[in-house]
Parts: sequence; structure tokens; C-alpha cells
Amino acid sequence: MPQFPRKLLAWASLACVSLASAPLYAETLQELEALSDLSFDETAGIAAARAQANQGGYLEALATLERVLAVHPKSHEARLMHAIYLCKIDDRRGGLVEISKLKKKHYGKEFLAESRAMCEPAKEG
Repeated sequence: MPQFPRKLLAWASLACVSLASAPLYAETLQELEALSDLSFDETAGIAAARAQANQGGYLEALATLERVLAVHPKSHEARLMHAIYLCKIDDRRGGLVEISKLKKKHYGKEFLAESRAMCEPAKEG
């Protein structure tokens, strides 16, 4: 298959995934495009996800982080935030699995331990 059609197919697939995971509050095509455009810039996408989470929109924040990770799969900050936000929506198992895949050399042993503790259920005493 020639290079150009292969790249076009890859971009079309990415666009479909981005639209499929768009937050529910985006009502217009322009809003969807703006959300998708944020994902191409790692810093802007992470900032948008953080703002969504600060307003209680953890599902929207997760969708934004997933779009960021589709474009920037090695983003350490986006990976950690995604894991923590999974815990915030009560997907503790998913969050802990993601945290367990994170490398100490990128985050530090103590920080990962704190993140893991945030995700574990509260102990009843």
C-alpha cells in the first residue's frame, strides 16, 4: 500500500476514535473540533483534562486524556492522571493496574506509593 493512503487511513482512524470518545457535553461540531485540537498539544490537553476534573467532570477528563495518549503515548503525566482519575470514578482496579505499569524511574517510588494509596479503598476500623 502506498504511503499517502496509509497515512490518510491512520488519520481517519484517529479522528473516528477522537469523536467516539468525545465528552457528552460537546454539542456542536466546533466544540468537538476544539476538544480534538487540544489533544494534539500535550500540555494543552493535560490542562484541559485537569480543568474538567476540577469541575467534577472525571469522565470528560478521562476522555481528554485518552485522546492525548493516542497522540502522545509516552506522556508520563497523562498516564498518571488517567490512572488517578480512574480511581476517582470508582474504577479502583483499573487505576491500580495502570499505576502498577508506571515505572519508578519516571515518577519516584514514594510518589507511586502515594498514588497507589489514593486509589485503594479506605480501611474500615
